[in-house]
Amino acid sequence: MFRKMMFLTTLTIAVLALSACGANISINPFTAEATVTQSFTAGAPPHMVVEMFNGSIDVVTGSDNTVKVEVVKRGGGISQQAAEDDLKNVEVTMTQDGDTIRVVAKRTDQRVDIGNSGASAKLRVPNGASLDLHSSNGALTSAGPVSDVKAKTSNGPIDVRSALGQLDLVTSNGTVTINGGSGLINAETSNGPIDVTADNVTITARTSNGPVSFSGSLAQGHSQLDTSNGNLVLTLPASAQFALDAETSNGKINSDFAVSGGTRSDTQLRGTVGSDPGATLELRTSNSGIDLRQSR
Repeated sequence: MFRKMMFLTTLTIAVLALSACGANISINPFTAEATVTQSFTAGAPPHMVVEMFNGSIDVVTGSDNTVKVEVVKRGGGISQQAAEDDLKNVEVTMTQDGDTIRVVAKRTDQRVDIGNSGASAKLRVPNGASLDLHSSNGALTSAGPVSDVKAKTSNGPIDVRSALGQLDLVTSNGTVTINGGSGLINAETSNGPIDVTADNVTITARTSNGPVSFSGSLAQGHSQLDTSNGNLVLTLPASAQFALDAETSNGKINSDFAVSGGTRSDTQLRGTVGSDPGATLELRTSNSGIDLRQSR
């Protein structure tokens, strides 16, 4: 009972604070949906810009040059009729300018909707398309041989598989899962694990709460994996060569690789692996261990 009262009190304070800022606040128990679809023909692999709110974005690929888009928008209200009426306040636009296709959903009013208004998108894009995906609350997924992917959501997981290009994936609450990619990979979350499988990449992976795992091979350059609460596990080829700087404040470091030079203790391991390391690897965690494993 006490927790329930505290939640209601906090919610009330939040609503009043937002109202004082001029926002039109509503908590809506009813939902109405409408689907908007459109197709485009791309002369070259397109650059897709997709912006949703309070909803997911799901991308798959196809072998032809057609882009197919389906957006489900949601209205909310204190009754079913009010929710139906609210649909007009959720605007969906789809435009094409050369090789760039934009799909944007937004509210046309200033209401801060604590509830169920939003928009989600499903897309089928040609192989090789580049993606720029944004949502305020919702999962972002891509499956298939797209090129570069930039994805950002404030609450939700990000899952990218079979991409061929560079990846820049950021969420504030949710897991980040990668299988594929090349070149530079950036994966960030403040609450959740990061799991990456990729070859010949330089990677930056950061989370404040959760484990980080990487399996694959490193390209020349600087790679860095950080977490404040969680273990770090890296699985690299037995032939890998790299300069290592690993440290944990509460945990142990274990390595299948022979590390020469530098310093070694339970919580620090610095040195080189191999005679000609072109990659540098920086590993940090404050409350767990670090494992460097050789792939079998």
